[in-house]
Amino acid sequence: MNEIYKIVFMGAPGSGKTTCIASLSEVPPISTDVPCTDDLMAMKDTTTVALDYGELRLDGDNGRLLLYGLPGQSRFSYMFEVVRTGLFGAILLVDASSEDAIDGLSETLETYRDDLKAIPIVVAINKSDGSSHALGLRCQQELHAHGLVAPVMTLDARRREDVVQVFEVLLTLLEFGFDHVKMGRTA
Repeated sequence: MNEIYKIVFMGAPGSGKTTCIASLSEVPPISTDVPCTDDLMAMKDTTTVALDYGELRLDGDNGRLLLYGLPGQSRFSYMFEVVRTGLFGAILLVDASSEDAIDGLSETLETYRDDLKAIPIVVAINKSDGSSHALGLRCQQELHAHGLVAPVMTLDARRREDVVQVFEVLLTLLEFGFDHVKMGRTA
């Protein structure tokens, strides 16, 4: 049977959503990046304004995994409606190189808290120089403050094997704790 599954990558601008999808997708990713026109210009040239999209074939004839990248800011929260149905997990990206790393995570958690409580999530710290232990603890505190529990990992979004490892942790959470949850309702 050719099933279709969805996961979403979410986070502040520059956290690595587009890069994660490009690393994992087996088809050329679709991106809605546009040139920055605000404060982000100092940080990067482009930013995602709607969503990024990619696909991954699953082993055998088990179907496809649709990969979506959504901005974590509240002004883009309407985009979550596009991916809500059939969504089975989220990877929340945190840019370790940003002075506002926790603020970006906090905004994402605040904006999507109710939706994130219904699916497995993993927090992935990107752009770490190897000393992300303190940031990992701060991420755990922020999750706790929003009533959420999730593993916190580091990754290099450019490395496919790192993104696959985070994805595998998400699948493990789905298998062992969220297999009865469907977006918006429980069994």
